[in-house]
Amino acid sequence: MNILKNFLIFAILCLLLSSCNFFIRLRYMNKKIDEKGHTNCYIFPKQDTSKLKSYKNSYVRTFDLKKNDTVVSIGVGSGWREFLFSIFTDGLTFYMEDIDTSCITKEKIKNIYLPHYSDMRGCKLTNNFIPVVGTDTTVDLKNNSANKVLIVNVYHHFSNDISMVKECKRILKTNGNLMIGEFIMRKNKHSHRFCKVVGGNYKSENNFVKDIVDIGFKCDTIYRQGKHYRIFIFTKK
Repeated sequence: MNILKNFLIFAILCLLLSSCNFFIRLRYMNKKIDEKGHTNCYIFPKQDTSKLKSYKNSYVRTFDLKKNDTVVSIGVGSGWREFLFSIFTDGLTFYMEDIDTSCITKEKIKNIYLPHYSDMRGCKLTNNFIPVVGTDTTVDLKNNSANKVLIVNVYHHFSNDISMVKECKRILKTNGNLMIGEFIMRKNKHSHRFCKVVGGNYKSENNFVKDIVDIGFKCDTIYRQGKHYRIFIFTKK
């Protein structure tokens, strides 16, 4: 009996230690990784041209970003997606919201990001980038101040997603769009499957749509990318 018990303990330990995510999670629990999730201020590499094209096809066209759009992007991190979008667009204003804006200070935008992404584009970016400090349930902007809100691969981190969606409705103009890129699961659950460091709260596709529609949005389109990833386009009624 003791031999079997010891073998099971050994097998479990081997399974944990062989997981590439185990030490990452351990570091997070020990706060070796920033508790807000920023391990570094990521900059998209210039040489990754194939992924750059996929972002143009997957997001820029899907989000229909146009000149003079006022876009609130929630949970931007270092803002690399917004800067990539700006390679293909002109004349937009991005309000770049995060609970930790240390990666998107005005100085970093001016001295690091604008030169880097302008070089990728081959000419100067024309969009305007404004850092905004928020929480995972609030956005520090006025009512009816934007015509588009983007939440890309962040929704699962919200401690109260209903409160955040209500905030999105508040800051959106009538007929403005809430556009969310997110993973979905067969049923609502907390999982590390798609967010390996800290995990996240994921929903089924039907529940995801229902919860947002109940707040006062109309679901226009669902773009299905593979088994689990979705881009949802909603309109404020």
